[in-house]
Amino acid sequence: MQRVNGQQRQILMIFRPALLLVLCLLLLAAVCDCSAASGGEVGHQTTLSRPPSRIVSLVPGVTEIVAALKADQSLVGITYHTIKPARLGCCAVVGGFMAPSLERIKALSPDLVFISSIHENLRDELTGMGCRVVEVTTTSLAKAYANIELVGQLVGKSSEAAWLVADLKRQLALISRKVKLIPLAERRRVMCLMECNEILVPGDDSFQNELIAAAGGIPPAWGKKGAAVSVDEAMIRAFDPQLIYAYGSCRQKIREFFSQPAWAEMVAVRTDNILFPPNALICRAATHLGDFVGWLAATIYPDHFSLPENMLLREEVKDRRTLALDFDYIKNAEVVETTIADFNHRTLVVDLAEPMQILSTLEGLRQGITTVGNHYLPPSTWNLVHRIGSVEFEERVGNLLKRHAEKTSLLFTGADMKYLVQQSASFKEMKVTALVTAGVSSNAVRMGAEEGRYYEPGKFGKSEKPGTINIILLSNMRLTPRAMTRAIISACEGKSAALQDLDIRSSSNPAFLQATGTGTDNVIVVEGRGRTIEHTGGHSKMGELIARVVYEGVVEAVRRQNGVYEKRSLFHRLQERRVTVYDFLKECRLGKGISSKDLVAPVEELLLDRRYASFVESSLALSDAWQRHQINDLGSFRAWCCRIAGEIAGHPLKDLPSLYSGADLPEPLQLALEALVYGLNYRGQTANLTR
Repeated sequence: MQRVNGQQRQILMIFRPALLLVLCLLLLAAVCDCSAASGGEVGHQTTLSRPPSRIVSLVPGVTEIVAALKADQSLVGITYHTIKPARLGCCAVVGGFMAPSLERIKALSPDLVFISSIHENLRDELTGMGCRVVEVTTTSLAKAYANIELVGQLVGKSSEAAWLVADLKRQLALISRKVKLIPLAERRRVMCLMECNEILVPGDDSFQNELIAAAGGIPPAWGKKGAAVSVDEAMIRAFDPQLIYAYGSCRQKIREFFSQPAWAEMVAVRTDNILFPPNALICRAATHLGDFVGWLAATIYPDHFSLPENMLLREEVKDRRTLALDFDYIKNAEVVETTIADFNHRTLVVDLAEPMQILSTLEGLRQGITTVGNHYLPPSTWNLVHRIGSVEFEERVGNLLKRHAEKTSLLFTGADMKYLVQQSASFKEMKVTALVTAGVSSNAVRMGAEEGRYYEPGKFGKSEKPGTINIILLSNMRLTPRAMTRAIISACEGKSAALQDLDIRSSSNPAFLQATGTGTDNVIVVEGRGRTIEHTGGHSKMGELIARVVYEGVVEAVRRQNGVYEKRSLFHRLQERRVTVYDFLKECRLGKGISSKDLVAPVEELLLDRRYASFVESSLALSDAWQRHQINDLGSFRAWCCRIAGEIAGHPLKDLPSLYSGADLPEPLQLALEALVYGLNYRGQTANLTR
């Protein structure tokens, strides 16, 4: 296989075959749109004699409800479609949503299993072993609320569930009040797109369209009912949406679809209003309904939501959480929760005992600073900041916090301050602390290998966040301007090393590129007090401490924000490369009579086996080395793949035919996955594979 250039890869690797589409639609119906309603036997009894101690959840939406209710200490098994919260990393992965492993579920000896309608084949087996099985589904907001309450009853967290439902209703009621101020004649037509090859959209009675209406949009009426229905291009043109939103995994494909001349006059295309929800809101509607509807409403009506006269809530400080920072020159440190522009914000505030010099990659060198900080912008306010400008918004935040703009230096981020990490290290009398927030799921880049999209500094698109990995460095030494400047290099090297060790992938080209950072990272270095330090480079102790606290801080912050940790499952690492078993099998040339759906469960079962998982994990590392031209001959690896395929087949094989004809993948990864598929087919003796 010949290497192709970066631009070709970006085009080739974005694909969504029909089988993956089925998965997405099921997840939308059973997961993304808050899947947790009672079904089956649950209708007769909604409580257990005692809270379950060993829960397996096959439904990601329910898994996150259980976690939100702080009952996840009882979770022992989940599907790989669940990533957050990070503490779920201790749970065993029992396969995917579509084809979980019954054997692995049984091995966990659960006393409660949450299933969806597609898991009916597991019900008898599980109930036969004395396990309580709860089937969940949803079709409306009302059921979504009832489902959260049901899960709360089952896990012994009824009061927590009631609070969560009340908070979701409060958020949606606020959005309803805001959009009621918009005249009906100014309401905008909004369409959710699920797939563009066969144009699939939510039906008239779908939960997605109910969410559009809750956000003040006008959903389409196709004359068709169902979670997903097919429509033709003429129907879309007749509706003429003013805004289209879709899920980010098919971003490139959808943009290419609507770049065709035939769509040029459609309002959403003409005004560049084809948008994608933030990753934090995708497939998390079970507990993030309010956040999603708030983002959608503010995205549909950015002009309305940014006007001061349309704000309903008083801007105020709602809560404070004190931080302990052991430096003589720190007067106060806290995370302050505020209401700004009707939404909740959180700001890290570090007050200095006297004016100091700081160096900020956002603002440059500044003198006389008495406060440094990091402000979290919820997704609902991103358009607001773009419209009023960062300077004015920073003044607004400063006024609410009662800090003077000329003496304050803030960073801004889309990473939640709830996941702030405080990391310290010391050597003899030296001490360094890093305050870190980090998110890498939307705009991670590999500098030097990717194209910059904006020529004029400060001109950013609608999807750009104002800071993704933000770091504030404090020490008990006095850093000279030279030392402060060099400290930024040490911090960036520590950050990049953390991303490399975590195998964080480039957002635009994840199959081929590891990320070195994100497009919006920033650092503040505080001058500090104490003995004067000139050197903060890699050979100095101060440089070592800076890099270490940043490295450890970034690793932990990414774990908290994105649920990405060192020992995550192979399934997650493949997903991060936009590779799934469903995708791969659909693009394999299989023999007559063999359905790709028949092989999904067997391939996933192999990937749950540590021996074969390690084999594929080796291909991931080899793929990066091959891409960097550190390995030029894959002969030995091909022989290994052939041996693995023969082992699976139960008979030695002399060669391994090429099966995959889909989007471009690194050759070692493609060979490894082909070995699993070919071995299973040969063993099954169901048909001959196409050579």
